[in-house]
Amino acid sequence: MSRLLLFSDDEKQFLITDQILKEKCKLTWCTYHSLEKNEYPPADVVVMHFNKEKTKSGAFDSIIRVKGKLGHSTPILAIIEGGSAQVIFSLLEIGVFDYIETTDNIQKYQKKLEDILLWSWYIKQYGSTGKGNVR
Repeated sequence: MSRLLLFSDDEKQFLITDQILKEKCKLTWCTYHSLEKNEYPPADVVVMHFNKEKTKSGAFDSIIRVKGKLGHSTPILAIIEGGSAQVIFSLLEIGVFDYIETTDNIQKYQKKLEDILLWSWYIKQYGSTGKGNVR
């Protein structure tokens, strides 16, 4: 079973994510305080919620911390509320695999979660190089 780690200071994001995933994977919710203290479990996939305030301060550091601890190939889905195109591009450039601007559209968020979980499975099966076991 895949392990998904959600970083958010908003309980609403946890409840929405938990409702979508039901029992498809193990969901762990941590606040950014846990991230700052480096107190969070390993995960196969990470979802990071950045509200407008968090986007302006600390988004880049948070992603770098997670990548440093969990590995560069760990897929990250970012929820970027109110982020400009430049902020979104910058986050993608430093290692976020995909993003969504809001979780108001449950079907769209569910699709993003399914896609990132599938990508994690693919990386485990075939490695980050994409070569796999093909000979």
